[in-house]
Amino acid sequence: MPNAIIFDFDGVVVDSEPLHYQAFVMVGRSFNFEFTWEQYMAQYIGFDDRDAFRYMLAQAIEAGHTPDVEDVDRTLAKLIDQKQKAFEALAQMGTAAIPGTVELINEAHASGLPIAIASGATHADIDQMLGLLELRDKFEIIVAADDVKHSKPDPTTYAKAFEKLAALHADKPLTPGTTLAIEDTKAGLSSALGAGLQTLALTTTSPAEVLHQAGRVIEDLSGVTLATLNQWYG
Repeated sequence: MPNAIIFDFDGVVVDSEPLHYQAFVMVGRSFNFEFTWEQYMAQYIGFDDRDAFRYMLAQAIEAGHTPDVEDVDRTLAKLIDQKQKAFEALAQMGTAAIPGTVELINEAHASGLPIAIASGATHADIDQMLGLLELRDKFEIIVAADDVKHSKPDPTTYAKAFEKLAALHADKPLTPGTTLAIEDTKAGLSSALGAGLQTLALTTTSPAEVLHQAGRVIEDLSGVTLATLNQWYG
């Protein structure tokens, strides 16, 4: 069976994509840029905040808006900070876990199975949401957008999470091929597969046909236990 699990965060642990979308819209209005939920799901899903704002700024300029981008890095840092504050305020109003995920996390943690998070979200976003769900102490390793130069679909996020888990559990035979990544986007699957991991995809964000590269595709983690994973991947 998989001897380690690396969870994506948004769409796998928490149902937070609507909150991210609302926060992006709030900040985008500062440079006269708006987009629909359908556009967000089709074009932005899987981006970290940096890449999302790079794309938004490019789209705004193409549409004839002229946001201040003389210093791109400074502009991105300012927009990311504004979005972080908006997201924190929205998250405080309500946070929902993906069905079955909390139960699987608790079972894996109690069994001593190494688990980690590999996400395009920021550490601040992840820490806040884990705190609200009382899961902060369950994960030994968290690799977030802050930790990598290139986020998903680049394999660095998952490769780094695996390397950290393997170093922490040097007494266990952890290999990429026996580590399971749980994802919900095409970009995330590309990242996990590029790092050599097994994959399980949830249709919480993307339709099944978009996730066909995964080893298995399911609706969510309702009823999924370590025994289930052993049956599927053992």
